[in-house]
Amino acid sequence: MKKTITAVLLTLCLLISSLGAYAYDPNWWATDTVKGAMDYSLISTEYGKKPYSDAINRLDFINVAVNIYATITAENVSSNAYNPFIDTDNAFPNMAYYAGIISGDGEGHFFPANFITREEMCKVITSTLSAAGVLGPYFPSSGVFDDIQDAWQIDSWARDYVAFMLDNDLMAGYEGLFKPLDYVSREEAAIIAYRCFVKYGRDVDGQIQSALKEGTDSNGRRIYTLEKTVMQTNGTVIALRNAPDKTLVTPGGEVVGGTGEPVVDTEPVPAPDGSGGFAASGTPLQMPDANGLYQLKTYSETLATGEAMDKEMRIFGDLGIRYTSMEEADAHMTEVTVPVWELPDGATELQTGWRTFKINTVLKDDVVAIFNEIYNSPTKPPIKDVAGYAWRSALSGGSLPENNYGTVLDINYNENYCVYKSGQQIGTFYDPDNSIFSFAPTGAVVQTFAKYGWLWGGNAWVSGTVNYMHFTYLGK
Repeated sequence: MKKTITAVLLTLCLLISSLGAYAYDPNWWATDTVKGAMDYSLISTEYGKKPYSDAINRLDFINVAVNIYATITAENVSSNAYNPFIDTDNAFPNMAYYAGIISGDGEGHFFPANFITREEMCKVITSTLSAAGVLGPYFPSSGVFDDIQDAWQIDSWARDYVAFMLDNDLMAGYEGLFKPLDYVSREEAAIIAYRCFVKYGRDVDGQIQSALKEGTDSNGRRIYTLEKTVMQTNGTVIALRNAPDKTLVTPGGEVVGGTGEPVVDTEPVPAPDGSGGFAASGTPLQMPDANGLYQLKTYSETLATGEAMDKEMRIFGDLGIRYTSMEEADAHMTEVTVPVWELPDGATELQTGWRTFKINTVLKDDVVAIFNEIYNSPTKPPIKDVAGYAWRSALSGGSLPENNYGTVLDINYNENYCVYKSGQQIGTFYDPDNSIFSFAPTGAVVQTFAKYGWLWGGNAWVSGTVNYMHFTYLGK
């Protein structure tokens, strides 16, 4: 996937440029890959200002990780007005924290000047890809370390992350060694970024560009937003999420890929002003449009308006510190029982049933109101399964799933499947036209959750992953 290298990154962030403009060049065997990383707006001109063989510090590496995340998801990524770290005010660790890529040491430290080891990089990259929604469940292959002579040096917490990188050809050993404790070079970071994009990103028509812009959220608090756009061949700049896939023509004349004309951005739907009231949690109730429908927001939209930050503060308080143990999370959960319509196997008529699950105490009354509204709706959508809070171990990405915070609900999970970009699937199907257990975007279940400020996995992300069973308060 070759493209022309163009200067693109502005203001406080990244300015992409050709390699020859600066004093240092990568090794000959890495030149094409580093150019590719620049071409896809994954690394900055700082790479040309410092030797590529130098170790990369954590601050510079998380800059790369956030750009991987933003480019793969095709989403703009915003910082939060509340800074979770006491040792850096840089926007990129802030973005990475709220995107679920990093968590710090639990005491507010990010250690920006520290160099990052190869095994630490494996954790950050898998966390980045997991947060981007392109990873399904992962189980290391049985022989993944068979040819790695120094596998014994890999720390126990890092073994699954290293295994993932090896299994997915994102990293490899060198002459039988992985060297987990060696520092990552700037050249190596660029190579990994490029491999991640090639494996999980979209090849679009046009030149990907990046810009970091200063602005304010809906409450006037200063934030920074990393914007991803595409410069088309006609000079028009459009949002990366709207860019058509590259159209290729095979030697036989077959056209492969491409989506035709790009989608043109329309005027944004105004954010709800709360005039329709507030939920018990303090969340503004969304106002319906002229057709009586509620906006199905994406996570990036809630980040840009500051809505995501407000939600984080409602759940975790002003400090925004998330739960780190099952005991801590349990103390913030409440069991609820809600009415539902059910259609047991063999039955021909709906009947009243009850579902019991745990949810974050902050959201208890909201959730009861949501299910009461769904139950009292004229369409009476039947609900078979509701899964709420459940403490789970970190997945391959390293970050804890939102289930651990009691802020998501998975409903009718067999008939509203989750399909990752990789093709991995949880559940059997999604067919709202033919199954009364599948949720249509305009149906009572999706619309009622949207009214109360929740996002729906059927449209919340633009990473290629869809999760029709998933209703999320925080947006993850």
